[in-house]
Amino acid sequence: MLFIAMIYLFVCLPFLCAIVQRNDRQFIQLVGMLINLVLVLGLTILVTFGLTGHVIHFSDGLFQKLFLLKFIMLITIIQGVVLLTRRWRQKWLTFELVPVTRTRHWFSWWIFSGALLISVGYFLLSASFWTKANFGLLTPEQIVYNLRQPMTGVDDGFINSFIGGPVLGAITCLISVFLFCNYIRHLQLLVTHKITHHLELKAKRFVLVSALLFCGLTTVAAIKIDAVGFYEYLTANSPFIEENYVAPNKTELTFPKQKRNLIYIYAESLESTATSREMGGQMKTNLLPELTALAEQEGVHFSNSNRSFGGAQQLPGTGWTVAGMVAQTSGLPLKVPVDGNSYATDKKNHFLPGVTSLNNILDKHGYQQKILLGSDATFGGRRSYFTQHGNVQIDDLLTARKDGRLPEDYYVWWGYEDSKLFEYAKESALELSKSDQPFNLTMLTENTHHIGGYPEPDMPEKYGDQYSNVIAFSDHQIVEFIKWAQTQSFYQNTTIIVNGDHLGMDVEYYKKIPANKRHAFNLILNAPKASQVQTKNRQFSTMDMFPTTLAAMGVDIKGERLGLGTNLFSTKKTLIEEKGLKKVDKALSAKSKFYNNQFIYDK
Repeated sequence: MLFIAMIYLFVCLPFLCAIVQRNDRQFIQLVGMLINLVLVLGLTILVTFGLTGHVIHFSDGLFQKLFLLKFIMLITIIQGVVLLTRRWRQKWLTFELVPVTRTRHWFSWWIFSGALLISVGYFLLSASFWTKANFGLLTPEQIVYNLRQPMTGVDDGFINSFIGGPVLGAITCLISVFLFCNYIRHLQLLVTHKITHHLELKAKRFVLVSALLFCGLTTVAAIKIDAVGFYEYLTANSPFIEENYVAPNKTELTFPKQKRNLIYIYAESLESTATSREMGGQMKTNLLPELTALAEQEGVHFSNSNRSFGGAQQLPGTGWTVAGMVAQTSGLPLKVPVDGNSYATDKKNHFLPGVTSLNNILDKHGYQQKILLGSDATFGGRRSYFTQHGNVQIDDLLTARKDGRLPEDYYVWWGYEDSKLFEYAKESALELSKSDQPFNLTMLTENTHHIGGYPEPDMPEKYGDQYSNVIAFSDHQIVEFIKWAQTQSFYQNTTIIVNGDHLGMDVEYYKKIPANKRHAFNLILNAPKASQVQTKNRQFSTMDMFPTTLAAMGVDIKGERLGLGTNLFSTKKTLIEEKGLKKVDKALSAKSKFYNNQFIYDK
């Protein structure tokens, strides 16, 4: 109701202004009624939000009988207050619209400029809310990185929601404000109370007011995306990375005589948060029954608490897919200089040319390497990162189309569903295992991507919301693949790791859970160094998975550190345990000249 009223008031009404007489009192009364409707409903929703902490969406589930009665009562009370205020105002002031006698040209650059300022301010504000709603725990690195990346491979739903939200809203705002103000410009406002004034919309004054409104809107937008933190990111310089970085290419790594295979599963947005509160998560019911059972029976799961299923901290520069992959394969955050390397968006630049990653190390030791993705690997720079670090074969949506596994126009969700991903992974694992060379098979799931996840047709509906069902089904799919792998001849000499690439970005789903209680999931299976390991009360990040992965493959690491990561199978403290989470988080939020010069810029 409120939405319809606002659409009519701010979209339809300006067009009606062009066809009615300027002194049409019925029209003026209609305007007054609509303004009253929007005002009362708007105030009611704000009061409801203040009392309950929830935004009213007018859904059938929310509008229960009792709530509806309370809502109507609240509307009545607020309407009464508005009427009393209006009567008091009418006692002292009388407003009347009268036509302007002199004619003016319908178009005014001044009014257009003011409307443009308001619409740009609206766009920035709307874009900030859209960004926060779609990406949740946003950091300056993520903003800058994604602004510089091509949109190739991105889900159409994201593009459409942005166009249909901030972009279309800004265009509508521009047209509506211009037409409405142009209409008002042809009227005078007569104000009477002992004295009489003729007030007319002054175009130049309107621009000034618009500029002030623009500043207000941009300020709110800046607060929403943490512009202060963004400024600090651009200006501050932290020596933290330089002081604590351990270069993998300068560290002694001793592989076992029989090198172990690696199957690494990046589970999209998978959190240990999805386990029950009794187990260390934040859910009433454990959404990961099969993974947790596997972890308790035969795996290793590192936890940040004394409960079984905590997990890794998400540090700045690790909170989106390619950043999570960089963190877990290089022990470094993905930091982005605004004026520097564009991360392989063109042929002149390379993706972290100064980094020695897990794939570089395994390539040097004769591993076959392949990564499976159900989306276009180009998105986010994933293709560039993996092809430029080690001899890694890319098998993505485009590959599946090219070799005939999928029709040329096949596309669901972000590409193809996870059920196909795991079938392709089985085929790849069998093919790779035929060689005398060890292999590293990496895969990235997609179904649990925000918003709401992708429900496959055969997905059971055990829970009351789609995303919980998608998470639970992903749990089943991952374990089904692992159990298949355990029946194969190559498994005896294979380490399997399941790790969330980053924390979930579905803001609505996680809105009631504090950020400090959310952690990325991890599980290590068939690791030779799994005995007598402290798994609980470990404070660590996803960057610690880099040396931990090698250790899980039986590799001895001199000093137990690589990049900024620490081998969790060792007794050595992580950087978070040693220096504290706040200090590490703050240090990694700042710019690092060492990082830029050492890892980003082409040598």
